[in-house]
Amino acid sequence: MTAPPPPMPSHWHCYRWTGERRTYDDESTRRPPHLVVGDIPPQEWKRIAAAGAAFMASEVPPLEVPHWLLRPARMIKATFEAPDKAAAWYRDQVSGLSPSFLTDHDKDSSRQAERFAAADDRLGWGGDVVGGWYLRGTGFASVQVVACSANRIRPTIPCPMG
Repeated sequence: MTAPPPPMPSHWHCYRWTGERRTYDDESTRRPPHLVVGDIPPQEWKRIAAAGAAFMASEVPPLEVPHWLLRPARMIKATFEAPDKAAAWYRDQVSGLSPSFLTDHDKDSSRQAERFAAADDRLGWGGDVVGGWYLRGTGFASVQVVACSANRIRPTIPCPMG
């Protein structure tokens, strides 16, 4: 007997970060102050996040995608209840960034079409979408759409919007 699929999230929060590669490569502010392996209660997530001032203040993407949900709501760029709307936001962000991508491989329109189809599929079943690209010069860009209420990877992390 197979278990029923998890319920769809009630919404997705969208995040975008563009900055220097060396800032992105510094993992110290990209992880909460305690390693958490299993699920813990929502109030424990809040306590752990609050203990890491650098993690909470950083706008650099966290190492684990659902950890965006631990950060302040002011970091959210958009929120959508429908997966197709979240996918459209992702497409718009990536399309706007693509002229600055470092490699022709990342700029390739057929590759982008595959990326967008995969994002549509992933959001359609309640997953997260993550993209990161090196930019011309020394830049890096990250575009992430994170399922909330509940996230499939970390279902007990509370929604940053309360």
